[in-house]
Amino acid sequence: MKGILLLFMLQIAVALLPAQAQTDTLAATLPDEQIKKGFIPIPVLYYTPDTRLGFGAAVIGYMQLKSKLDATYTRLSTARILVDYTLNKQTDQQLEWSVFTREEKYLLRGELRHRTYVDRFYGIGNNTPKTNDEKYEYELVNARLGALKKAGKYTFAGLDFQFTNYYNLELHAGEESGTSILLTEQVPGYRGGFNSGVGAIFLFDSRDNVSFASSGAFLEAAAYSYGSIVGGDFDYSNYSLNFSKYFMLRPNHVLGSNTFININTGNTPLLRMATAGGDRILRGYARNRFLDQNFAGTQVEYRFPVYKRFGMTTFASLGDVFAKTSDVSFNTLKYSVGGGVRYALNQEQKLNIRADVGYGREGTNFYIVIGEAF
Repeated sequence: MKGILLLFMLQIAVALLPAQAQTDTLAATLPDEQIKKGFIPIPVLYYTPDTRLGFGAAVIGYMQLKSKLDATYTRLSTARILVDYTLNKQTDQQLEWSVFTREEKYLLRGELRHRTYVDRFYGIGNNTPKTNDEKYEYELVNARLGALKKAGKYTFAGLDFQFTNYYNLELHAGEESGTSILLTEQVPGYRGGFNSGVGAIFLFDSRDNVSFASSGAFLEAAAYSYGSIVGGDFDYSNYSLNFSKYFMLRPNHVLGSNTFININTGNTPLLRMATAGGDRILRGYARNRFLDQNFAGTQVEYRFPVYKRFGMTTFASLGDVFAKTSDVSFNTLKYSVGGGVRYALNQEQKLNIRADVGYGREGTNFYIVIGEAF
């Protein structure tokens, strides 16, 4: 099975969050209670067919700022640092953050990342054969910086800047075809390049908890322009809509729904095309198994407690990639059903690690990651 991922959490309950009160090194509240903060270190060991054995470490930092107007706190702000290395000499160093300022006047989001990776390409479209399988290698350096200002109750608006350099891209002939489809079709970005753009974002977020919502809604609409006007090599536009709604059926039993639409127009590079699959939607398909200009999909998930820190989920989703809407048909429409286990790294802040298994048209895939799918 492709995409098998094994993640070994070393002594989570003891080393990370003791069953009794947290130690000062992991969590703290300042004497005047102006801030709640802490961090969770996570040693990681994993395996995938493309990476072989991989190992590394991650640290999650979190905080909540107390209001100067009343006794409430902001919703959870988080930052995560990840460093790993594989026996295929692949590396990933990532820092990402999402921070609410006091009174939630601003939301600051971003990512800094360097990555070397081996990926797979099967062609473009929603009906590409698995026999097209070919590998390619690349490195990237990425910076994403966003600042949103509160525009009303639960609403934010602002700008987001993205800069990514794809380099050292190396193509490999497919085992079945004996040649590289990326090379023969000269898919945009097959030699790498610099991708930069600026986007306008509107955000509505009434979730009670941004890590594990039990009620409320989340809506993010974004429009990006990429290309030479901001120093990039690829001229295209991207429009996306991400909507989630959460219902508490009874205490700690949550039903969530999510719809995601991703539309590209213009000379979209390979590594920025819309995908069907991965650990967030259509779990059950490798992330780059199907590529095209656009994607639309929807999913539902039921989350419920099991025992102490453990919980479970069941989920189902539908969606597909397409160049034009007439490309979507019942015969190619992707579906996914599955379930998963949750372990609370921090019960108070509802920070979870999840292990999901999804089944789709082409079999089963496993995912073990930090945080919920939506």
